[in-house]
Amino acid sequence: MDPCCLLSSANIRKNAVMQDQPNFRLDGKTALITGSGRGIGLGIARALASVGCAVALADVDLDVARQEAARIEAQGGKAIAIRGDITQITSAKEMVDATVAQLGRLDILVNNAAIQSTVHWTEQSAEEIEAQYRANIVVPILLCQQAVKHFKPQKWGRILNIGSIQQIKGNPKMLGYSLTKSALHTMTRALARDLAPDRITVNLICPGYFDTWRNRFDWKSKAEMEQKGKDYVPLGWIGRPEDCGGAAVLLCSDAGQYITGQTLFVDGGLSVK
Repeated sequence: MDPCCLLSSANIRKNAVMQDQPNFRLDGKTALITGSGRGIGLGIARALASVGCAVALADVDLDVARQEAARIEAQGGKAIAIRGDITQITSAKEMVDATVAQLGRLDILVNNAAIQSTVHWTEQSAEEIEAQYRANIVVPILLCQQAVKHFKPQKWGRILNIGSIQQIKGNPKMLGYSLTKSALHTMTRALARDLAPDRITVNLICPGYFDTWRNRFDWKSKAEMEQKGKDYVPLGWIGRPEDCGGAAVLLCSDAGQYITGQTLFVDGGLSVK
């Protein structure tokens, strides 16, 4: 047989095998990540950018978002910063419109931003409870409404909601927050069923104890934080924002195209302890 034919056949087989491999790339896609100037939102934004996704960093602190967007750009990614205040109902449409205006399209929505009151449930005011519901449930629903207007025509889209270990642990000082995160679980399942015919997946990531700027207020020192990881987390350490990045890439890319309506705990085993 002609050696050239053997080489050609080998290439065909190699290409066929490669086509069957999971595709974690997001080249040509665009994501809006709320609350992504810091913490887990930023970790997810960096991870998506690393696989070719253009990212819109939405944060109430626009200066911080701009700094982080510049860092992503300096590393070869595509990123913009937009202001996003989830305490304002109008912010949902504003964030989606700004993303599409500056990046040309929208393929992925990550509902990460949230507010929380750490006052004991017996002392939380009606205003505090309502503020958490508005920011953590109402605005994410409105963001989904705006996003699917872009997802449906292209028959492709990803909605990734960010829950919390608190939705199953039950913290009396975070009752309102925990309830809103439980509501995201219900929302995720409902939207997954409704949007599946349009090839739009909807999933929920629930982080455990993470080293983020907000959680640092709960610990007196880094040593105390590390000790809590050793004492309470089965894997033995507190999570880093980037630890949610791999899960986000899986669920947002075509590698995870057959996963929808699911809850994934990224918590070092805390949820099964």
